[in-house]
Amino acid sequence: MLPLRDLYHERMLLEVGEALKELHPPFDPERFAASAMEEPWQGASFKERTRLAAEALGRFLPPSFPEAAELVCQAAERFSGLEYIFFPDFVERFGLEDREAAMDALARLTRASTSEFAVRAFLLADPAWAMERLGRWSRDSDEHVRRLATEGSRPRLPWGQRLPMFVRDPQPTLALLEPMLADESEYVRRSVANHLNDIAKDHPERVLELAERHLGRDARSDWTLRHASRTLLKQGEPQALRLFGFAPATEASARNLQVLTPVVPFGGRLEFAFEIHNSGEPVPLRLEYEIGFVKASGRLAGKRFKLSERAYPSGSTPVVRSHAIKPITTRKYYPGLHSITLLVNGEPQGELGFELTMEPAEGSSQEAEG
Repeated sequence: MLPLRDLYHERMLLEVGEALKELHPPFDPERFAASAMEEPWQGASFKERTRLAAEALGRFLPPSFPEAAELVCQAAERFSGLEYIFFPDFVERFGLEDREAAMDALARLTRASTSEFAVRAFLLADPAWAMERLGRWSRDSDEHVRRLATEGSRPRLPWGQRLPMFVRDPQPTLALLEPMLADESEYVRRSVANHLNDIAKDHPERVLELAERHLGRDARSDWTLRHASRTLLKQGEPQALRLFGFAPATEASARNLQVLTPVVPFGGRLEFAFEIHNSGEPVPLRLEYEIGFVKASGRLAGKRFKLSERAYPSGSTPVVRSHAIKPITTRKYYPGLHSITLLVNGEPQGELGFELTMEPAEGSSQEAEG
């Protein structure tokens, strides 16, 4: 798999340059590409190449920002893909002094790539003014523009600048998001849910209060709020579990936990089994397991995984599951005694240990997931 930064290359820059030359004959594609690829291009990351390409645009486009932004917007209509976020990045880099034209450009450019990273500079510069514009975007007929309002104002957007004022006080973005809970576009609703999930990490009570008021009104809102509460559910937050139908199970429990593979080689699978016993009527249960991974210090750090969410009948239900202990980019494994804990509606129901060895399992891949 090629590094993300390799989405930027000379041919791509020349194609953009040719599109701009058709719109503005003085634009020189070769000089533009050569300028963008000057050092430190060779060792630059994806984000760094984005900025280098944006700054090169600024050297060869007209000095009037509204005129340059119009050319960029017209050229961008011919391209789509993540690498073309250097068009919005140009707007961020050169448009802060002409914010009306800049925000109009970002709304147009988000359709072909995304302006969610670039808009954050305008929110940081003048939150009240920018949020008024995002409020208008939230009612736009284009789902890409509505999503820009929700994604661009996320307080902890991955890859994006953090918005500390909304981390401290999420009320401005909550007011933006609430009317969008039942948006007709799943693309937008998913963004609303991700934004609310961000808020729940700092202000869980605000998201729970929103869910209390809206659950049951609309199937779309219910879906959005359920997805927004996924971190709270994973944390076993009692109010979240109750709201979504997973109250403490008084007549159901997990029993007879067994680790079927007490020694797991790196690259192999942890296999385990248990039974759900329910002495009452069918009951909705959220089943999870938590693996205590050995860290460099020798201590265990838990990571929780969902097994199922469904109604379990009266009587005994056998369950057999497995978990791959495979290379991933976000975790470093250490040998030693790990643990597995079962949880039913957030309540621990049993814990056992298993040994992880670093001898690769037969036929396992040593390449990390990309």
